[in-house]
Amino acid sequence: MQLVVSAITFLLFLVLNASIYASECDKIWVVENLKINEINENPTLAKQNAEKKVSRLAFEKLIRRISLNPSNLTDGLINEISINKINSLIDYRLIKEEKTLLNRYIGTFNFCFLKNKVTDLLSKNKIAWSELYSRPIIVFPVWKTEFVLRLWKDPNPIKKIINDKIKNFDGLINLIFPDNKIGVLRSIDAELAFKGDEKSIARAIDRSGSSRALNIIFEIEKLSSYENIDFELFNLSEDEKHKIVRIKVKANIHNNKGVKQGILYERNININSDIKEKEIKKIIDEIIFLLEENWKKANVFIGKNLSEVEIFISVNNLKYWVKAINKLKSLPGVKSVSTKKLDENGAIVILLVEGGIDRFISIVLENKMPFIGSKENLILDSQKL
Repeated sequence: MQLVVSAITFLLFLVLNASIYASECDKIWVVENLKINEINENPTLAKQNAEKKVSRLAFEKLIRRISLNPSNLTDGLINEISINKINSLIDYRLIKEEKTLLNRYIGTFNFCFLKNKVTDLLSKNKIAWSELYSRPIIVFPVWKTEFVLRLWKDPNPIKKIINDKIKNFDGLINLIFPDNKIGVLRSIDAELAFKGDEKSIARAIDRSGSSRALNIIFEIEKLSSYENIDFELFNLSEDEKHKIVRIKVKANIHNNKGVKQGILYERNININSDIKEKEIKKIIDEIIFLLEENWKKANVFIGKNLSEVEIFISVNNLKYWVKAINKLKSLPGVKSVSTKKLDENGAIVILLVEGGIDRFISIVLENKMPFIGSKENLILDSQKL
């Protein structure tokens, strides 16, 4: 009798799955806080034009976020797509704030895009993309001069630059900066970070809840001699010559055991100390852009190589079933989810995914999904979602 009741219950799960409640928009497909200010003598036209422009802006921001760069195909798609096509890709558009004046419309918008429609469009246009966010990556800002070696303590010019960059970053790599986490700050000091000490880096990664570390090292040196620099070429005065400093930059990625995975970025330049901050900002932008592109390339989707992956969902409550199905559908590379078999403990489902089982396992690990079992017998504990 209980088996019959359980089976009936699960059938209800399947019927109600799509209609129990509106699914939340997964972060990757959300574009938030876009502001628009449109002028037109006709306030109705001002609002209509504003909505068209902000929708196009949202689409461009999304495509720039997930597509691999540089890409002439990407630029072509962004420039040529019609507003009607863009609107067909939007799940919903939320007006957070708006103000209509006599000849002006001012608004702030949030957007949610439809995953399958966007990825189908990219696939048809042969544009590679990634939709996988990384687990947190802690950043170490090492600043070294002939007088000081600093990491968390001030004055450290790159600390604030990196922190500000992280706060305003809209990409797939999840960079974190442990401003107020005392345990993390005490895990590693400037000298150990500079040396790349594996135990200290691993300890900081663990205490910060990160999966990796980005160790950025800036060394500033005053030039002791100028025989290797042709100052005549730059028409430098004697005072300007003494302002020249050498910046040596190296950025390394370390895994959760603290082991260096290779050099991400390395550069030595000579600059005028008056523009040092500007040059540092430029270099940090280059490092983060390079890390972002490497992440996308390592987790690229091209709309091909689809295969079936079978998993078992352990569930005993309707709300957990709905949550599990919606979460699986939102995972990067998952095109569809269908039920194969039901029993009193849950259900076997078939996922159509890009890249096969190995790529799928990598994705669920990055998303911290509560899976157990072997590659051949994956089990999702829905109550731990």
